[in-house]
Amino acid sequence: MHYQELYFKQYPLGTMQDYIKYIYQATLGSAHLVANQEDNYQYLIKEYETIEYDEEHILFEEISEELVRVHLEAIPKAYLAYYHHFFMLSVDVKEDKQKLMDALLHAEDIPFSKEEWNAYVEEYIQKGCPVMRHSEIFRKHYHPHYRLMKKEYIPYIQLLDKEGILAIDGHSASGKSTLAKLLSEAKGYPVISMDEFFLQPHQRTEQRSAEIGGNIDYERFYQEVVLNVKQTMITYQIFDCSCMCLTDKKTIDISKGLIIEGCYSHHPYFKEYMDYKVFLSIDKETQIARILKRNGEKMLQRFVNEWIPKEDLYFETFQIKEKANIIL
Repeated sequence: MHYQELYFKQYPLGTMQDYIKYIYQATLGSAHLVANQEDNYQYLIKEYETIEYDEEHILFEEISEELVRVHLEAIPKAYLAYYHHFFMLSVDVKEDKQKLMDALLHAEDIPFSKEEWNAYVEEYIQKGCPVMRHSEIFRKHYHPHYRLMKKEYIPYIQLLDKEGILAIDGHSASGKSTLAKLLSEAKGYPVISMDEFFLQPHQRTEQRSAEIGGNIDYERFYQEVVLNVKQTMITYQIFDCSCMCLTDKKTIDISKGLIIEGCYSHHPYFKEYMDYKVFLSIDKETQIARILKRNGEKMLQRFVNEWIPKEDLYFETFQIKEKANIIL
């Protein structure tokens, strides 16, 4: 069934104003430019406080091939910041008003007479196709509280339902640490980074350098973390890049769950210590651009010439992506 037909069946009391708003969103994306992310989040919280959480409420509805409306009533308060991150990533206001006008003039399954609709659309176009609010009738009957989100982020949202130990592996600059941080804040899980298990200087031998997946101290990770994941507490030592040495020990409570993030976290040496294997992928062009912005030109060359080839060989040799439970 066509998206428009589904939408009109879902909201039979919607006016032409509401249907224009729907077509605007489905065609051009988010209707609001966001100048400040923190202000946007505070506005989201303020709106959220006016509604009641309803675990039975539908979480999202598709409005196009690319976008969904995510209903705030279905989001637990603890997860609001996590959702907001993906709402912000989905902000993409397109300026192609001609595409919008074509969509309006050729709209299908409109529950109004063709004459009424065309007249209303012509008047709207003459005004410059402004952003529309929902009508009073729509707000009264349907109480709309939602944000637009790209469909591609739905699998990230579904990670919130995963319990236990989540190990996030994947390409450099694919967002592993960002995702781990967001999940940690939402679920209250501690995070262990594979960066804390870099090789010490005496371990960086030619033999180790030639070993596929040998870029991290997988032996120490196995002894200090993997063998203790059934406990409620884990104590491990942290590698500090500033001194290239092991420093203080860190003890974390993993009784609720645990997130492991970083390349090589799915190393076959560890076997199946995790409940879910998550793999983050990224195209080469975006990867290079992110690394350059994050690390600078000098470090980019090390990534390109050394670290990325080693990662790619590890992924390919051990079929890391293919064996993941969740690929994002």
